[in-house]
Parts: sequence; C-alpha cells; structure tokens
Amino acid sequence: MPGPLPKYPIHLTPEQAVHLQQLSTCDTAPFAEVQRARILRLAHQHPTRRNAEIARQVGCCVQTVKHWRQRWQQTASVHDAPRAGTRRTFTALQRAQITALACSAPRAHGTPWPRWSGEKLAQVAIEQQIVAHIAPGPMRAWLRQDQIKPWRYPSWQRSTDPHFVDKASPVLELYEHAPALAAQGEAVVCGDEKTSIQARQRVSATKAAAPGYPLHVADRYKRMGAVQLCCALVVAAGLTFARTRRGRKFADCKAFLLELFQSALWAGLKVVHLILDNGSTHAPKQLGLWIASLALSFEVRIDWLPTHASGLDQVEIIFSKVQRDVLTPNDFPSTLALEKQLKTYFDELNRHPKPIQWTYTKTKLLAKFGTSQPVELAA
Repeated sequence: MPGPLPKYPIHLTPEQAVHLQQLSTCDTAPFAEVQRARILRLAHQHPTRRNAEIARQVGCCVQTVKHWRQRWQQTASVHDAPRAGTRRTFTALQRAQITALACSAPRAHGTPWPRWSGEKLAQVAIEQQIVAHIAPGPMRAWLRQDQIKPWRYPSWQRSTDPHFVDKASPVLELYEHAPALAAQGEAVVCGDEKTSIQARQRVSATKAAAPGYPLHVADRYKRMGAVQLCCALVVAAGLTFARTRRGRKFADCKAFLLELFQSALWAGLKVVHLILDNGSTHAPKQLGLWIASLALSFEVRIDWLPTHASGLDQVEIIFSKVQRDVLTPNDFPSTLALEKQLKTYFDELNRHPKPIQWTYTKTKLLAKFGTSQPVELAA
C-alpha cells in the first residue's frame, strides 16, 4: 500500500514559489536552507508525493521532510529558529571596562608588557576585580567586534621641521605635475641611498620549494661585506638610475650624481628638479654650490624634503621593492654577486618601467595640516 498522504500539504503563493526557486539554486546560501527550499518546492509541485520519495530525491532523512513541512505551515520560513542561549555572564559595564583597559598602555597598570594579548588582558581584568573570572576568547571577540587590536602596532615617523608644510608643498606639486613638466622638457627626479646592504652567505645551501615544503634558508650565515645602493627615480617615466658604492660619504654622493647627470636620461632636457632629503651624505650646504660649478647643459633645481620626512620620497618605494624582490632572503656569496644581482634587477625594472601612482597631493596635505606645524607622518 502506498500509505496515507503527507499530513502537512504545502501551498505556495507565486512570490513564495519564486523565492524558493531562487534559493534552491543559490551557490552562496547555507546548504541547509537550499535543501529546505528544494523540499518545499517538491512538496508544492507534487502534492501526492510521499515524504520518503522527497527525502530520497533531496538526499536527506524522512524526518527532515516531515519537520520542514510542519515548520513552513507555522512560520513560512526556511531559517533556523532563534536559540535561547545561555544567560549573559558579563554586564555591559564590564565589557566597557575591559575595552577601556585594552585601549590603555599595559605599563600604566604596573605590568612590564609593551603590548596587550588576550591572556594578559584577562589576567589584569581579574587582578583589578573587573570580573571574577574570564577566558581570553570572549575578550578577543569583543575587541574584534569593535575593531580594536591592541596586540598590533604600526611604525610611524614624526617630522620635527617647523616649516614642514612649506617644504612639503612644492615637492607634492612636482609629483602632481610631473607628466606635464616632462612634456615641457623638465624632469622630476627623486634620489636617495639605501645604506649597509649586507651580503650574507648561508652556511648551508638554500633549498628550493617543493610540494608541501617552502623555500628553505639556513639560519646561520657569514658576513661577506656590505654595499650602499644609490638610486634616482624619474617620477613621470618610472625609470631608475642605480649604482652601488662601497663608501657613504659626500664624495660618493657626488660621484653618483655626476654619473646621473652624464647619463642618456637627460638628453634634450632644460630643467631637472632634484628631490633629496637632508641626510649628511647629501651635504645640503655644499651640494648646490658643487652642482652650480658643473658645466651642465640643463639647470638643476634642488628641492629639499622636510627633516624626518623620507616617507614623501618616492624612491623609498623602489627601495621597498628591492628589499622584497632581491634581498629577502639575503643569500649572496660575495658583495660582487650582490652588486651583479642588483644591476640585473634594475635593468629588468627599466625594461618595463611603471610610474608610481602617487595619490597624496598638496590639497590633501593642506586639508589635514593647514599651516606650517610639526606633524606626524605615517611611515
């Protein structure tokens, strides 16, 4: 005998039928809800079909089909019923006090730690009698909801230059108008040095990556010497001019700039806007006079960055790429091998030059700082 008809017939309105049809084929919805939508659609389309047949077709047990037939008639929903849960253990005041604790310095509470962790927060919260007991997990969940991460820290840099805005504004204007200036025969160039790049020879050979294993680099190494990398970036074109030096003196800076000015990059140029920081290698009091003494076919105008504001120098982005692409991990048998690798890298970089998409403009600077004041810069 086929048995009696299902106890809870399903009748869908046109809107409900469309909604369940879309849900039953949705790839991003929870699987349980997709399965329930298929059950209800089959029960609606085939009123005489038994629960066992629907269960076999959908891939679930008969009790599931019976349950959701009944639930649909009661709630017209495929969502789980709200759960009662346990009684709230901690009050809103306790949560606010723990959040305030996480936003304070650990050492202000007599601890030796520079940063918080979930375990340390729990320990201090109990010691200060904010709560009688608590596990690190709930506190991490609270802080995650409030987007507070006291265990993380960014590095930052403060400019002590009292004329920060006045010095930074011309540099940002040059960045903004670099393509237009290039069309007029004027080049905007950033220059700087990446100092003390060590050549470290690993005591054991570096092993290439394999399925299930990352690149293996020996922890111990021999110091094979160090070099200084001098680099200039043509802002509008994204071209670089890089040379390595063994020393870090004004004489090395002059030698690099002399090579730079004699290179083919400046053919047909009228003006070179050279952006430099106030490092001792650049000798700000002497560099302008020395450049003026050179018999150059173009004019060189030096724009000095504010003190402690190297984050405004675009060539620092090139140094960051060099660190990631060439120097990590550092494994070179000699300084000669290191210099060769750096030359190869910059040759490849210049074969496919990409100007840096610089978005920090003078307008944004003035909107934030307004007047000449010592300010804090993100590193």
